[in-house]
Amino acid sequence: MTPDLLNFKKGWMSKLDDSGEWKKHWFVLTDAGLKYYRDSSAEEKDDLDGEIDLKSCVKVCEFDVEKNYGFQVQTQEAAHTLSAMTAGIRRNWIEVLKKCIRPSSSPDLTQLPDGSSDKENSHSRFPLSSRRPSSRHVDVQPEIPTPASPAHRRFDYVELSPVPALSSPLPASQREAAEGQGREHSQWQEERNTSSQWEAVLSRKGTGGGSNQRLRTEDEIERKWAEFERLPLKEMSALPPMGLRPSGQSANEALQREVVASLRQQLEQLRGGGGGGRWGGGVRGGCGPEAPCGRSLAAMERAHRQALDELQRQHDRQTKELEMERDRLLLEETEDTARVMEALKKKHKDELEREVERVKRLSSGGLDSQTVRAHQQAETQALQRELAGLSERYSQKCLELNRAEQNNAEREREISRKERDMEQLRKENQDIKARLTEEMSRTQSNNTYQGSEHNKDRTPCELEVLLRVKENEIEYLHKEIGCLRNELQFLNTENRLACERYTQIHEELSGMKGRSEREIQSLKEHLKLAMAALQEGQKLGNSLDH
Repeated sequence: MTPDLLNFKKGWMSKLDDSGEWKKHWFVLTDAGLKYYRDSSAEEKDDLDGEIDLKSCVKVCEFDVEKNYGFQVQTQEAAHTLSAMTAGIRRNWIEVLKKCIRPSSSPDLTQLPDGSSDKENSHSRFPLSSRRPSSRHVDVQPEIPTPASPAHRRFDYVELSPVPALSSPLPASQREAAEGQGREHSQWQEERNTSSQWEAVLSRKGTGGGSNQRLRTEDEIERKWAEFERLPLKEMSALPPMGLRPSGQSANEALQREVVASLRQQLEQLRGGGGGGRWGGGVRGGCGPEAPCGRSLAAMERAHRQALDELQRQHDRQTKELEMERDRLLLEETEDTARVMEALKKKHKDELEREVERVKRLSSGGLDSQTVRAHQQAETQALQRELAGLSERYSQKCLELNRAEQNNAEREREISRKERDMEQLRKENQDIKARLTEEMSRTQSNNTYQGSEHNKDRTPCELEVLLRVKENEIEYLHKEIGCLRNELQFLNTENRLACERYTQIHEELSGMKGRSEREIQSLKEHLKLAMAALQEGQKLGNSLDH
């Protein structure tokens, strides 16, 4: 079954969900029902949020809601509350949904005049002023036909025009809708007059190459505008005002610049070809500089020029700041380099002065090479003896550390053995307690159930003596447990002290090792310097001998 194209509709509306919250959806009306998606891209991916089955629809009527303009679709299963942005959009939706309920009222596209196809083909040649999106919502408004075909219906893929009045009188409930249609019709008439003025002026522009240029320009404008209309809602709402965005920042701004340039070119052509304010006989309003389209274009041009000036000033300011920052960094780097060079020169000069002074002192002191060599050998032997002493001390500390580790291991083994003994004594104590409890229970049971016969066997004195014996045993066991606990505590204390001593010795050995290594390194450097000085003294002595 081919769907009725006049009943095919798309647009943004809000739906009241089960939790009482309004959520915005992209609604698509097909022959199967009213489907709604998250956005237009979800429709292309067929990511359906829900569907209202219109086959069981019984009523479509207006419904008062707090948000925008509401209406209700009542089916046999439930009632769905929707909200449109404007009263005209709501009325169009109600009428097209009623057509879906009564499909016989839908006109047949095959019976339309041939001009309808021409109208659809001329879709790309409508002026831009008739296709501006509404300031309250993102749905694109219906297209304005040319005066040559006033009887043709206006429709596009977003919104439908109001249904013309039928020959039969309307019910009383639809009179208000008819009045609203009349008001909107007057607005559409004004826009259509403006459109006709553009068409009349463009038709008088001439034939040949100028006509082809005009058609190409119009086709390019309509193609760019169609790309702009197909932008999703989120991207449309995220676009900032045209005067505030940087040039070249996005494709949308490039599209607007192309549209403005094309309109400016057309306006200049019209100004040059119209001559002296003559814009065609019998056409109301005119399309000169004082017309709404001319004022809008001038305002857009001023806003664009202001934005470009602001961007240029901002670019100049940033360039100056960057140049100042570059000069400042270069100056700081130059100063730092100069300071480093001065410090290096001063250090090198000091080293040269020290070397010269040492050479002068050696040459003027009258010391021969033998004395210097003997002095250096004595220093070397002293350093070697000191190094041997440090090595011996390090070996002793290592031995002490090993002995401490062995003692610690022995104490740990002793503590483990004591813990095992303690555990054994604890088990024995529990066994004794269990036997004592059992004995006391048996004694009580014997006293209770055996009666006088048991009293004849044992006297109370014997029982008291037996009880005292048991109490003494229990007290002895408690004392034994206390002694073992004290011994365990003492062993734990010794273990803790041994660990602390081990840690202290280890830290001391580590520090001593570090100091020894540093001293050894220092002695090696000192020895190296002494050998270098000795060689230099020998060379100096040889030079003096010669």
